[in-house]
Amino acid sequence: MAVETATSFVAFGGGHGLSATLRALSICKHKHPENHVEITAIVGVSDDGGSSGRLRNEFPIVPPGDLRMALAALSPNIQRAMEREIELGPLMTWEDLLQYRFPNSIESGLAGHVAGNILLTAIWSSGYSPVQGLRILGQLLNIDGTVLPCSEEPIEIQAEIGWSFDSAENLVKTVTGQVAVASTNGRVKSVAINPPNPRECAEAIEAIMKSDVLIFGPGSWFTSVVPPLLVPSIFRAVSTSPTLKVLLINLEPQLGETTGFEAKDYLVSWSELFPEIDLDLVIADPNSIPDAEEFESIAQGLGMSVLWREVAGEGETHDPRLLAQVFDTVMTMKRGTTWQ
Repeated sequence: MAVETATSFVAFGGGHGLSATLRALSICKHKHPENHVEITAIVGVSDDGGSSGRLRNEFPIVPPGDLRMALAALSPNIQRAMEREIELGPLMTWEDLLQYRFPNSIESGLAGHVAGNILLTAIWSSGYSPVQGLRILGQLLNIDGTVLPCSEEPIEIQAEIGWSFDSAENLVKTVTGQVAVASTNGRVKSVAINPPNPRECAEAIEAIMKSDVLIFGPGSWFTSVVPPLLVPSIFRAVSTSPTLKVLLINLEPQLGETTGFEAKDYLVSWSELFPEIDLDLVIADPNSIPDAEEFESIAQGLGMSVLWREVAGEGETHDPRLLAQVFDTVMTMKRGTTWQ
């Protein structure tokens, strides 16, 4: 009997966490052409800082930064493939071009902007929708998948932040904006988006419904992993989908929004935020979790299986090559399987 394989992956989030996942999936795609792996990124559109924040304020567009990073992660790496690199010297790849940031030191309106953000803004300003613009640039770059926004309009994150003081009752304050939430020194008690029901991205919903595996994380928890699922249309599609749902646990807490978080807190937070969405599998690095037995007990109590794998790269990031090996395993699994 042929082994049932998962061929369609949908990954959620933004920033460096999503980039690591997409790079790993791209490795799987090229390593297993017989599986016809399809990759879709559903990316948050709440960034309000840096180049993205400036462009978002100046043009009627979704913030391009996280979308650009997803495109870059799926773009062909010409530099690795070129055998004549030594002869020709260092070559700029499409990823290098998309990620190039103009120095803040220059006296220009371009100071601090990222080239890929400018490209997307130019396409969208030419009359194309967010999805059309991403498709156009993706085709020009010949990327290994599809990049979609979680909604067709920008969203704003709002969070209730709690502070505790020895001499006073707990103080709770509403903080608005991705940068403000990410840099808080309090504890996030709840998170919401504005508008509460942003314009649906039909292509994202279709990708979810056709998927074999849904992947959440790694990444900044309340400002990257969680926000796409706060979009009602995305939430409904994920919560009703019968497909395999996988959570990648962060290697370290995000300073600010999850300061003091332990690995188990991500599981508890998910169950509190999204009780209607049952996770099937949690991927965790045993070297980043001191009490593996407690973590596995909590996961199993919430109906999740744990797949222990060493996936850490340099610093606090996931290594795409190691992560690709994990996805090799996931591709051979069916929902309801016990992972060892």
